[in-house]
Amino acid sequence: MKIVHVVNNGERSTLGVERQATYLATAQKARGCDVMIAVDRKGIFMEACDQYDIPVTVYDNLARLGWPPEPNSITDFIGILRSFSADIVHCHSLPAAGLGITAGNRMNIPCVFDNGAGIILPRVTGLHYAILCHTASVYEELKKKAPEVEAFNVPLGTKAWLRTDVQQTSSAEPVNLTSVGSLEHRKAVDTAILAMAGLRRSLGASCPVLNIYGDGDQREYLTEMTTALELDEVVRFHGFKLDVLEHCPSTDIFVMSSRAETGPLVVLEAMSRGMPIVATDVGEVAGMLPDRRYGRVIPPNSVKALADAIESLLADIAARQFDPDLLIERHGSLYSLEKWAERMDTVYNQVRLTKPPKTAPFAGM
Repeated sequence: MKIVHVVNNGERSTLGVERQATYLATAQKARGCDVMIAVDRKGIFMEACDQYDIPVTVYDNLARLGWPPEPNSITDFIGILRSFSADIVHCHSLPAAGLGITAGNRMNIPCVFDNGAGIILPRVTGLHYAILCHTASVYEELKKKAPEVEAFNVPLGTKAWLRTDVQQTSSAEPVNLTSVGSLEHRKAVDTAILAMAGLRRSLGASCPVLNIYGDGDQREYLTEMTTALELDEVVRFHGFKLDVLEHCPSTDIFVMSSRAETGPLVVLEAMSRGMPIVATDVGEVAGMLPDRRYGRVIPPNSVKALADAIESLLADIAARQFDPDLLIERHGSLYSLEKWAERMDTVYNQVRLTKPPKTAPFAGM
């Protein structure tokens, strides 16, 4: 099967949808599929594609969110799909989906739109595509709103790790905290920084360090907040780095303070390494971490709840009451890349069986 993944590219970091496309393409390639990723511009994302030997084509008109797409853009993108002899067009972001699905429909190629939140493309009639939801709740809500829409609930997956592959620290080393994500309002890194002020008051010299990996439009605001609160010794910014969790000790606590998510890949990445996790109750997080054996799930936007959860998990770790193998086993059975790729194969085959008849081209094409 020949699969084209269509996605928009972040400027200063890799977006979640980019990582999804890379992970899935890697797993599909391992299963014998031919894969290609189409992006709107060069960027950090392409480094990850090169690392996994995934071919990439750059077409800047994928960044234009217009309805309908320009006829010339459709013609050009049809040429890209034709040159690859695509069997499936898999779109991962809204601007890219408009052009990718339109071109796919013109060629009678089945299309899927992986948008997690269950968004139906606005102001577009006559396009044929299936929607991929990342959570059961989003899938059920979508089917209530639009029962006629072809939709699938497909949980995400990430690389599985063996215990021998995970970098460990000695029991004498302090447990620190790791946060990974774009520095933007939705990620609520400010909540995590404020929680560190409470932890420092409570724990004093034994307060862990919060290592923040990522970049974004709130970088200056967040670093100024850290300095104003005199937290520079316990909050450290490291900028964007690829594959952060692959290189940090699995004994660090992973912290996700987001205000909104669907099925966050980074929680699955931490789970795969057996890392203790503190995460807000957004999207599918409560389903990923169903009880306290796997970490702590807290309300979003609560500084106190976040600080208390971290302190509670630190106490569990010190008392040797946290078992990382439970997380690793749960990840392997439900959220591995192989499981995700298997689920996508099933969806692709169903979509290919129900592909629509060719539609008339736009005037002038």
